[in-house]
Amino acid sequence: MDEYGRKRKAFLALFSTCQANLVDCTGKATDVHHKAGRGSNHNKIGTWLAVCRNCHKFIEEHPEDAKHLGLSKSRLNEEDTTDFTASS
Repeated sequence: MDEYGRKRKAFLALFSTCQANLVDCTGKATDVHHKAGRGSNHNKIGTWLAVCRNCHKFIEEHPEDAKHLGLSKSRLNEEDTTDFTASS
């Protein structure tokens, strides 16, 4: 989890504005949404989305809508596996 924590902190510093911008969006990214699930993509920044808590909740509660909007991917599709190395 140390690696994830460092990467998460660097990612949210770089992307401080919510990338989902859904209804009730607060505008400030506080969460990392794992578009392709955590599994093997857990630490792969290319599968992440910086989101506010409200948008993250919507994405998690409405998975089909999130996929349609391009905010989530099928957990079976692991094409986007870009990695990122954050300095600590």
